[in-house]
Amino acid sequence: MKTCLICFSSILLFALMLVLPADTLSGAKTGLLLWFQTVLPTLLPAMIVSDFLIRIQADRYLNQIFARPFSLLFGIRKSCAYAVLVGFLCGYPIGAKTSASLLLQGRIRRDEASYLLAFCNQPSPMFLIGFLCLSLLKEQGGISLALPILTGVYGSAVFISFLYRILRRLMLFIAAEDPNPVSLKQEPLSSAAPEKNASPLRAASLQKTTNPSPLTLLEHSMMTSFEVMVKIGGYMMLFSILEAFLLRVPMPVPLRSTAMGFVEMTTGSRQIAVSLPRLWAVAFCCGAAAFGGLSGLAQTANVLQDSGLSVRRYLLWKLLQGGLAVIIAILILCFPDGF
Repeated sequence: MKTCLICFSSILLFALMLVLPADTLSGAKTGLLLWFQTVLPTLLPAMIVSDFLIRIQADRYLNQIFARPFSLLFGIRKSCAYAVLVGFLCGYPIGAKTSASLLLQGRIRRDEASYLLAFCNQPSPMFLIGFLCLSLLKEQGGISLALPILTGVYGSAVFISFLYRILRRLMLFIAAEDPNPVSLKQEPLSSAAPEKNASPLRAASLQKTTNPSPLTLLEHSMMTSFEVMVKIGGYMMLFSILEAFLLRVPMPVPLRSTAMGFVEMTTGSRQIAVSLPRLWAVAFCCGAAAFGGLSGLAQTANVLQDSGLSVRRYLLWKLLQGGLAVIIAILILCFPDGF
């Protein structure tokens, strides 16, 4: 059934591209220009440096600094602090990529990586303030909207972390297990597992070397990041083409704008900002940013493919976070004196 659905969707997309070449070209240009002008220069340097810090284990120093506050807030061990830090500051999909990298290196356990994935893969403050507030929503309030948007996105992520722990403890209680399990012994994963299904660039970056130099490790980080960024560009192009096709569908403007935000976060937010009233524009832009769009889901699935972490569970948590972000933003906008 799943294979048939994928085949049918692919054939339909190909047919639409042949029938609507102008929309295909317009959508492809929009996605690729957005990737080249905004996403690539913003995300690539952060991705390279983040991966390099993990390879040389310099993230341990940042773990020392942020371990205590993050442990109190999120209930994590010291080795997980870096993933939370970059996940909240560097944008999609660096939080997911960092969690997967730490898992593959045996630095964190699988249950810890699953927990991190539920809440630490977030849009960056630069995107939320610089792009949403100061660019798209400038006429609706500009920088004054930073509070509802930041609180909506990051507040919902913190709520998800609390909910995850509550549900996990409940499941452990139902299964008659200790709700506070002792940390399992960490055993580094062999590099053979990810190499088996890895792409050529990924396999090259994972090759064993004897005492690799920092320059070699940096080159490995660059090659891995280049591959990920090219795939992100491809996903942004394809989902921007889908959004161009959505503009052809006869439906109410608010519904179309919301659907576009669900498909691709950045271009969809632009459509939401110009077509909805202030309250709903801010709230749904906040929800789209918290969810990340189907394009962000595909990007996250790509960086998780060697880790074995569940993309389906990630999708469920992000859908919940998107809904919570909308509610939080509406509450703050409607009752500003209460916050």
